[in-house]
Amino acid sequence: MVDRLAQSLPQGDVHPVVSEGRYFIQESLFMPAIHRHQFLGEGRFNPETLGQFDEAISNAIADEECQVLLLSGEGKNFSQGLDLDYLMASGDKEFTELCMRVLARVLDAPFPVVSLVTGHAFGLGAMIVLASDYRVMRDDRGFFCLPEVDLNMTLTVRMNELVCSKLSPNAIRAALLTGERLTADRALELEVVDAIGGLDKLEELGLDVAGPMMGKNRRSLAGLKRGFNQPIIELIESDEPDGPITAPGFA
Repeated sequence: MVDRLAQSLPQGDVHPVVSEGRYFIQESLFMPAIHRHQFLGEGRFNPETLGQFDEAISNAIADEECQVLLLSGEGKNFSQGLDLDYLMASGDKEFTELCMRVLARVLDAPFPVVSLVTGHAFGLGAMIVLASDYRVMRDDRGFFCLPEVDLNMTLTVRMNELVCSKLSPNAIRAALLTGERLTADRALELEVVDAIGGLDKLEELGLDVAGPMMGKNRRSLAGLKRGFNQPIIELIESDEPDGPITAPGFA
């Protein structure tokens, strides 16, 4: 739990498959415990909305029956990132780092976290997508975008580690170094997302791709995810300053 924000499916070799929105294992019917969190409006983050996201993660972790956490947006948006009005008015220079500390909880959550990219995923919204175990994107609307190069900005230390750890060199060149707004087809081509589909089938698609990870031992899965993501998590949780990265001669 971030201090500042504080103010079973059977084990084994059998994997669930989606059939008409339900999960079937052999001849028995199981309804997985699904937790959902929706980013409302433009999905912009300020202390209130970040606290709601952090609470959703905490609630899912506290529920020992939770099999998956689904993240989605509203309307044409998934999340458009930081609430710039809040940042400009408050001058809060630690808020971006705090957002990344919440994302660290996604990286070692004891269940799969799935981003249902229902619309635009920009900036911090794109970071949430990258931190998720699975990503499925609406095929007819929205973009995945890291716009820093067109805003004359660079990534912070923690964001940079996440992006470079989760995207391939080709995807980094397209999304980060040129600021390309990736459509669903393009995001699938660059392996930014695992699958694409219609809005009405997006949750079913997300459950389908996450099925093989659902129902695993929570202790084992959390430990394995933390091990896989250890360099990112350790940097996020460290006392390393989180300023923007600058090249020599351009400070």
